[in-house]
Amino acid sequence: MPQAPDDHDEEYDDEDDWDVIDPVVKAPPPPPPPPPAPAVGERCARCSAVVPVGAGVCPGCLNPVGAPGPQARRLAGGVLRLVFRRGGRHLDVPRGSEIRLGRSESWAPEAAGLMADEETVSARHATLVHTPDGAAWLTEVPRGASNGTRVNDRVLVPGSPVRLRDGDRVDLGPEVDFVVRGIEEEPGNAAP
Repeated sequence: MPQAPDDHDEEYDDEDDWDVIDPVVKAPPPPPPPPPAPAVGERCARCSAVVPVGAGVCPGCLNPVGAPGPQARRLAGGVLRLVFRRGGRHLDVPRGSEIRLGRSESWAPEAAGLMADEETVSARHATLVHTPDGAAWLTEVPRGASNGTRVNDRVLVPGSPVRLRDGDRVDLGPEVDFVVRGIEEEPGNAAP
């Protein structure tokens, strides 16, 4: 029985039948990494936050740009200063005194003028005691403030005093905050 011709038996003498394959081309090298981003500011000497270029004070702790550490911010007579971040306002608290923070003119006469239009601050929000030895203690009112009180993002328990340090940020509700200035480095340890 005759066999059918097999395509594999044919010989290829003609090179034109072969496909030409381009030589292997190596992939181009990856592009160089982008240059480093330009500096956006400098580090604060007090809290190490980045201070944007052109800012006069640190957005985190209100330390003046280029100012040395905490010792440069001591106020005459041992006064404690509460520096509100909105509006450039402040309250001074002499040693051995107490200040109430809230919107009620009768309960918080020193602070009510600054907080009268701040609806997120309770009428009776918190008290701050600046002891004769230079320590400072903040206490949210025992019944609690409507929107709470925080020190450096730590929520206060109503009626429990919390010791403040120089540079601490205090939030009275979600919209009003201040930075504490002028606390001695190692004041006495007794609670008020």
